Amino acid sequence: MPGAGTKRLHLGCFDAPAEGWVNTDITPHIWISKVPFAARTLHLLGKISSRRFAQHRSGVFQKLTYLNVADDFPFQANSIHAIFSCHMLEHLYPRVAIHCLQECHRVLCAGGVLRVAIPDLDKLVASYDSLSPDQFLESVFQYGSGPGDKNSHHWHYNFNSLKSLLLSVGFSRAERRDFRVGDCPDVEKMDARPESLFAEAYK
Repeated sequence: MPGAGTKRLHLGCFDAPAEGWVNTDITPHIWISKVPFAARTLHLLGKISSRRFAQHRSGVFQKLTYLNVADDFPFQANSIHAIFSCHMLEHLYPRVAIHCLQECHRVLCAGGVLRVAIPDLDKLVASYDSLSPDQFLESVFQYGSGPGDKNSHHWHYNFNSLKSLLLSVGFSRAERRDFRVGDCPDVEKMDARPESLFAEAYK
């Protein structure tokens, strides 16, 4: 469990941990990184790519803490100053997303900020081409993009629906933001996907 002095929480970071944050994910690479020679063995067996093996060798996954956002967060209420999540919320079923955001609200300090980056549903809908529906569906669902159900998209939001959800779980306000612009700490280095819908919610 992360220490009581934790101030910044990074949800679903996978292979992009940020300095000064508690970087969390559910990737099995967390457990592989804890077993000596496991990554090398899996690479030799063809189970992980050369790129992923190089990340193990550099210690990327040793910087991660396991956290399943479908469960209660292992942090005290009012103990976190900022939370960042990039392209994670759309991978959650709606009921899980609600629980996750409720937990974000619970652990944030008064005045704390949650920054969310997700695919923009309005942009997805605008991209629909009746002559090529499969391409649209692939972008919506992302089926087959990786191993396991967690890699598929289970829901989408535009700013209106995201704002409504954030307010419904207790946030006092939610604002739309631009790429690398906002009140979240380190936003200039945390944001990595400029095509996204960005929002910040405040407790």
